[in-house]
Amino acid sequence: MVVCTALGVDMYDCVYPTRTARFGVALVPGKAPGTLRIKGRECLQDNKVIQAGCGCQPCREGISKARLQALLKANNPIAVELITQHNIAYMMNLVRSMRQAILEDRFPDYVRKFVADQYPGKNGGGDDTPAWVADALNAAGISLP
Repeated sequence: MVVCTALGVDMYDCVYPTRTARFGVALVPGKAPGTLRIKGRECLQDNKVIQAGCGCQPCREGISKARLQALLKANNPIAVELITQHNIAYMMNLVRSMRQAILEDRFPDYVRKFVADQYPGKNGGGDDTPAWVADALNAAGISLP
């Protein structure tokens, strides 16, 4: 969405937050791909919420990754509902922060930081940024370091 916004897209209609939740995947900031497999082994005994500081219901109420995983494994539909709530909150925060960066005339720096967080590379230099991301951003007038 960040790359598309840089290219001028200003309206989104997306099933991504709900579809990924159905597969037990939460959207999270940080290193690409920006997702967390709640069904994964790393969440089995993780008593932390999906994303600290997130205002969605499951994060706000302290529902742990381990609890969500147990609900998913039990085929309890509330798990998908809770992960969907988180994913939508994540997407809304992403769009809100992009909008704020545009209004404050700092969108290119916002994009560079977002890309650096997603693709930090071996030494934080972004050397693993996919060529399509760099090419698309270059076409939008945003050069990467």
